[in-house]
Amino acid sequence: MPSCPNCGRRTLRTKDWACQWCGYPLISRAYKVIDKTFKELQEERNLVSKLGELEPESELELETESEPEPEPEPEPKRKPKPKPRPVSRPRPEPEPEPEPEPEPERKPMASKPVPRRAPELKPQPEPEPEPEAEPEPEPAPVPAMKLEAIRDGMEISVDQLDALYRVEKAQAHAKFTGKTMVVRGLVERVFVREHLEIRYIVLTGAGRKGVWSVRCTFGKEGASGLTRLKEGQEVAVSGKYDGYGKNIILKECVLV
Repeated sequence: MPSCPNCGRRTLRTKDWACQWCGYPLISRAYKVIDKTFKELQEERNLVSKLGELEPESELELETESEPEPEPEPEPKRKPKPKPRPVSRPRPEPEPEPEPEPEPERKPMASKPVPRRAPELKPQPEPEPEPEAEPEPEPAPVPAMKLEAIRDGMEISVDQLDALYRVEKAQAHAKFTGKTMVVRGLVERVFVREHLEIRYIVLTGAGRKGVWSVRCTFGKEGASGLTRLKEGQEVAVSGKYDGYGKNIILKECVLV
């Protein structure tokens, strides 16, 4: 079984072409396919770890409830100690009265220095308040896309795809299957590894708050301009719909 080039573990390829352990994209067909997505495998592992954390707590509660605390032993009674007999001490002889000490000579009082007045401080002008930064303009509302408007070769934005897949994911998948489209969005990530034959970019919407983003996979001929793209740059990509997993996937893409 081949290993993952990212985590180094022997792995299978998920339905959305990713490593079953770390989610690293596996484009090579040398990997055997597992009939689950990386997201589904991750949810199963999280569920198992949560159940494993709950079981030792319940066992600890049963052990603490079953073992009764031992009662403290009564302290032994102490016998009272006998009181010591008073010892008669001889009375001390009276001390002789001390001779009166001579009075010390009085020194003349030194004149106190006159304190100097502190210079008067002029009030400094208060600094002018800095002008408040203007709030960023809110993005324009995204026009709704209907399933009836989906056609081969259509142009659509990432925001429109996000709104469509939030409500009608299964119906949109059926409509887009086998069709090409031109997707407009902002570059979030560029990933090019020529020695692994991996070339794709991830596009997000204008607000960058959408649930769904678009992963565009390029061939060797169409990936010439990918390294010049910058994060946040607006681009248009033409590609063929190839399903969805963690992202909406396009294959055989070219920059428009």
